Amino acid sequence: MSSAANSAEIEIQTEDNGTFQNIIRHIMSFKDNPISILLIRHPPVRTSIEASNQRQVPLHSGAKAMLVCQKNTDQFTLVILPAHLSCDTKKIASVLSIPSSKLRMANEEEVRKITGCIPGAVPPFGALFPQSVKTLIDTKMSQSTSHPPPLTFNPHVELFSVNDPEWPNDLANATLPEHAHQDRTDCINFNIGLRTISCSIPFDDYLRVLGEQNYFICDISK
Repeated sequence: MSSAANSAEIEIQTEDNGTFQNIIRHIMSFKDNPISILLIRHPPVRTSIEASNQRQVPLHSGAKAMLVCQKNTDQFTLVILPAHLSCDTKKIASVLSIPSSKLRMANEEEVRKITGCIPGAVPPFGALFPQSVKTLIDTKMSQSTSHPPPLTFNPHVELFSVNDPEWPNDLANATLPEHAHQDRTDCINFNIGLRTISCSIPFDDYLRVLGEQNYFICDISK
């Protein structure tokens, strides 16, 4: 096995599925009006391009989650934008009412501490992290939706099951919510706490999971 393969295997082993399970428990709590999701398992991905290729969905439908920090403070914010765009630090700083010089990207140690995930696995749910943070969602995200991943998968991709080892033990008898319908085009796609599991969810359902009081929709991309 190559050294690169060894490195990838080590990274997978060091992932913590706690954040994934916390999000799943929250999604499953919507019993009266269930959340529509599609979960798939794929080889580990870190970049947005790798992820979109494995999911077989357009790059723009990826919800890229980035953790930023106000310098010399412990104030973190999660920013979400379409995967084909870049964050605009001046716009983000303006929304946070701070000078752009006071804003920086979180380092890997901070990402693990706040989100419970390794870089590349961070999901767009700041309120559901081990250390809850506010989520800023770019205005273009609602316009960057697409169809969910096709159920005719790539050779190394498969549908996630409640029998998979990452699924919470306390939900062993639960049934996954109905898959996102293949004919709908309002879904966003993202890694859901692990580099090997992706979620496709209608944008409005995503906002319901996040909770109205936990996000702010604004222009933060370029």
